[in-house]
Amino acid sequence: MAATRILLVDNGSFQPAATQLLRQLSKEVGRLLGQVVHPVSVLHSHKIDAALLDGQPAVIFEQAVRQAKADGIDELIVLPLFIGPSRAITEYLPQVFADAYPGEMKLTIKPTLYGENGDGLRPILTENLYEAGWDPDLDTILLCDHGSPAPEVTVCRNALAHDLAKELNLPAERVIACSMERREGPEYAFNEPLLETALRGCARNVTILMLFVLPGRHAGPGGDVETIAKAHAPESIQVRISPLLNNPKHGLLPELIAQQSGLPLRKPPHDWRVWPVGCFIIFAIAIACSMTAELVERGFLDHLAGQIAVVAATVLLIALGYIVFASRRR
Repeated sequence: MAATRILLVDNGSFQPAATQLLRQLSKEVGRLLGQVVHPVSVLHSHKIDAALLDGQPAVIFEQAVRQAKADGIDELIVLPLFIGPSRAITEYLPQVFADAYPGEMKLTIKPTLYGENGDGLRPILTENLYEAGWDPDLDTILLCDHGSPAPEVTVCRNALAHDLAKELNLPAERVIACSMERREGPEYAFNEPLLETALRGCARNVTILMLFVLPGRHAGPGGDVETIAKAHAPESIQVRISPLLNNPKHGLLPELIAQQSGLPLRKPPHDWRVWPVGCFIIFAIAIACSMTAELVERGFLDHLAGQIAVVAATVLLIALGYIVFASRRR
């Protein structure tokens, strides 16, 4: 049987928190797939002191390829933790893989988070938008990504902004796609507007909707996005910044990554708690039927009040069963 190894690959950061969260995210995706998922970065993270990572050094893609080759792995499956088709995914990873002389080992790169149409990202963005305290009546949304030298990535960002405006029933000028930064030169002007430019042009309150996955130098508390917002937002407006895509409060990102992988999902274990609740509901219905038969004999149900009382009692018993079930699931 062919041996495969699954890698969850992010761009990499010098911030220990980013690697720690990548490891946690890998475990969550692994639970959904029923397989081990290895956390790997394209670059940078291997320079973090291992003492800051619980004594376990971070792994970059080049190291992961060489280790897989030494372990006799037949196929490396990459789950890209990228919004769109970044050149790190389309060019750099295949080149590093080829440079490692992998022999018969195969490299498979799965779709990015945007996928074909961004359907999986929009619910995450919408949840984060409301969590940030977005005011549908007052706030302009600035959908902010890092900025990319690849126009294909910016196309994904712009399409997300367009689709969000449509989904939220907002005019296009209320949802603006922007970049945190861009490279110099007219050939990279497709990244415009920059976040600082978009902020200066806002006359109403702003919610910056973060198109970043993990915290690092750019995103998260004290990052570049927060610094730019403080420096360039007009004093007359209020600025809110949304959580990042990897938001544990809703936990939608691991599900999206697992779905985008196209790999079979692990079947959830059977929840035996359903049985007692089901029995309770059946018992409640049986009692209601018995009560109804008794009341029919006595002529109580000839009156509307009696009929309403029986229906109300039945609904109350079923609702009680549901409440008990829901409380046990927490």
